[in-house]
Amino acid sequence: MLTKGSGAVSTPSTPTAVLAMRGGCVELGGRPVLRGVDLTVTERELVAILGANGSGKSTLVRALLGLLTLQRGEVELFGSPVGRFRQWRRIGYVPQRTSAGAGVPASVREVVATGRLAARPPLRPMRSSDREHVRAAIEAVGLTDRARDSVASLSGGQQQRVLIARALAGDPDLLVLDEPTAGVDLTHQEALAEVVGRLVDRGRTIVLVAHDMGPLEPLIARTVVMRDGRVAYDGPPLPAFQHTPHHHHPHDDSRRPDSPHRVELGTPIDRPIEGGRPR
Repeated sequence: MLTKGSGAVSTPSTPTAVLAMRGGCVELGGRPVLRGVDLTVTERELVAILGANGSGKSTLVRALLGLLTLQRGEVELFGSPVGRFRQWRRIGYVPQRTSAGAGVPASVREVVATGRLAARPPLRPMRSSDREHVRAAIEAVGLTDRARDSVASLSGGQQQRVLIARALAGDPDLLVLDEPTAGVDLTHQEALAEVVGRLVDRGRTIVLVAHDMGPLEPLIARTVVMRDGRVAYDGPPLPAFQHTPHHHHPHDDSRRPDSPHRVELGTPIDRPIEGGRPR
């Protein structure tokens, strides 16, 4: 167990851990991707996980959610070991640019409605409260006028907004967003920032993986920077976070740790930062 011993007493001043990883190691294809990661996210936090391509950002969140198996280390969700966790309705996860349609001729409303499945008894029809959650989630991402349209007819950015709405429809305690603004125009990035801000005001925990914060930046209270599968910095938002200009090529090897073309971070994480925890 990652939590304190049975003699520990929880007090109002003790934040509750929503996600916790200790010594997390993941290998993919025989290559280390996470290397001994320690990370705890407590309730009501909005944490941004940043890093260059191949730094381990998406692998980290997938391992935290039990979607990837650790070779070494431990993970807990809401205080339970990930292997015994069953309250998946408490978690909303938006993966990185996965097609919302998945080849199925479903409408926007139908896809978003699947976000309510874990919140109601099996085989029970949609209740009025379920329909209201679906309507509000679609409105929140600015797709009300496309609710009856096939998801397959939408652009990639619009499909990403459908996935966000599906996660929002479940009214989760923890929302994990992997590159949610990729392919989404500025207007709808701003709309997403408003939605995320309301969720934080309602006490939700948000974990956000991104290259660029954009309109979400003012909401961020804590930044975790990944480098080569390790936590390089964990603390208040950094004053600067930029990538070296890089153009993707179909045969791009920049994700390899030993590549001479690997993207480097232009951040001040290699020197002490007051209030932060450089690693």
